[in-house]
Order: sequence, then C-alpha cells, then structure tokens
Amino acid sequence: MVGLEPPAIGPRRVYPQYITVVLFSLVVGAAVIGVPAFGFFYGYTRLDWAMFGLLYLVTGLGITVGYHRLISHRSFACPDWVKGVLLIAGGWALQNSAFKWGADHIRHHAACDQEADPYNAKLGFWHSHCGWLLSGQRYTDEKYAAKLRQDPVVMWQHRYYVPIVLSGLALPFVIGLLYGGWLSGLGCFMLAGIGRAFAVLNSTFCINSICHIWGKQPHGQADSSRDSWLVSLLTFGEGYHNYHHTYPSDYRNGPRWYNFDPSKWLIYTLSLLGLAWSLRTASGRERGQELITDGL
Repeated sequence: MVGLEPPAIGPRRVYPQYITVVLFSLVVGAAVIGVPAFGFFYGYTRLDWAMFGLLYLVTGLGITVGYHRLISHRSFACPDWVKGVLLIAGGWALQNSAFKWGADHIRHHAACDQEADPYNAKLGFWHSHCGWLLSGQRYTDEKYAAKLRQDPVVMWQHRYYVPIVLSGLALPFVIGLLYGGWLSGLGCFMLAGIGRAFAVLNSTFCINSICHIWGKQPHGQADSSRDSWLVSLLTFGEGYHNYHHTYPSDYRNGPRWYNFDPSKWLIYTLSLLGLAWSLRTASGRERGQELITDGL
C-alpha cells in the first residue's frame, strides 16, 4: 500500500542462528571437557599459560575498550588504525562483530529490563548470562545500528569477522607449533585458544547477568544495573556497572582513582601518547552532588 514502509530491520548475526548454537556448544564442550582432559593426559607448558594470560588480556581489553567504550558509547576518539587494532583484538574474543555487538548493546541501554532488552535480567540468570545468544532476534532494529553502519572501520571488521576469528584461534597453535611441534601447538591452542575464549566469554557474560542481579546501586536505581568489584577484577573494570548505566558515555566505569579499571587506564594512557582524544566524563552537574573525580 502507498505510504506504508516495511519496518527497519537491524543487523543480523554474521551467520545463521543454528551456526551460533553449534559453535557455542562446541566451544563449551571443548572448554569443559577437552581442555582439562588434555591437561590431565599431556599437561600444559609455561608457554601455554603465558599465552592464555596474554590473550585473555588482549581480547578482554578488545571488548571493554574497543567494542564497548569506543564503538558502543563513543566515550573517546582515536585514529582508525588504533580502532582497527582494538576491533581485531575484540574479534578474537568470539563475541560477534563489533557492528552486531554494539547494536545489541545500544539496544540493551535503550530498553534495559524491558522485553526488547537482549540480556533482560528479569528473565533470569541463565537468559541474561548466555541464554539470549540461543534465542531469536525478534527485536532487532536498524535505529540501534545506524551510526555504527556509518563507521568504515566497524563495517570492515564486520565483513572480515570470520577470518579475524580464525586468525585469533590459529595464533596460539602456530606459536605452540614453532615452540615444540604439533603436540605443543595443540596444547597451546586448547588452553590459550579454546580455554581462553571460554573464560573471556563468561567474564563478559557476568556483566549481563551478575551485574544486573547482585550488587550495590550507589549511583541510581532507574534499572537493575549493579556495581560488583569482583566482576571488575575479571573484566578489566566493567563491573562498576551501576555507574556505567547512570553515566554511559563516561570513558571510566570506575570513576575514582582507586577503582580497579584497567580499561580506563589504557584509554588514558593512549591519550597521553596522542592516540586518543575527546575523552568523555560525566560532569559535576550530571552527577549531582557526588564527589567530582577528575582524571583517573
């Protein structure tokens, strides 16, 4: 009919829903059964553990600094090559492209605790932790992706997401292979590839689940977001989630100098090096009469 337009369809997953279910099941099965079994029969080397720690740090910050604070909330600006590095690191975390991740997260803030919230905590711990990944995409909407679609670096990473993921999984295998042969490569792949991906996935999931169910709400009670210093230890500062929901554009999730927030430290360090600028913070007026914490 004239005058009627079809509803805008938001970004879909890079691959079909059943692929998500299969891949998620494979990662969980390999991490829960394969990783400890390999360790029991063959053991892991210091290199394997070092690569696990290094890639946990790199991919975790790729999500928190790249996907979350830069792409989803535009809390700071940086050169395209820095953005590209952050999005490659985030892609290695196996959490979908920054385009899809960011659109889902923007929708989460716009509809927190409502039916359209992809991680709606009111549907229970399991759904908000990871069950939402296995559900449909009834509420995808182009308006949450419109600004992301205008970013050429974001769209580049979206187009090449699959090879980026494969390169992240291949990296520990190649390093292990060069270090000690095929068995060493397999061990490094199992621990620093599969095990690390599983660990980063679940630490990120804790923000959607634990930080919307348990914790304190010192900054606002407009939604279910909560602060958890324990989750911050696992997620490089993302656990100060009540502050983040109250002031989402602030590049700091932990605003006080003593808050454990390595993500803000990295962003601030980049700014000192001239590799980041326009760092956004909540003004004193926005924060009411709370203690103003300039800098870190």
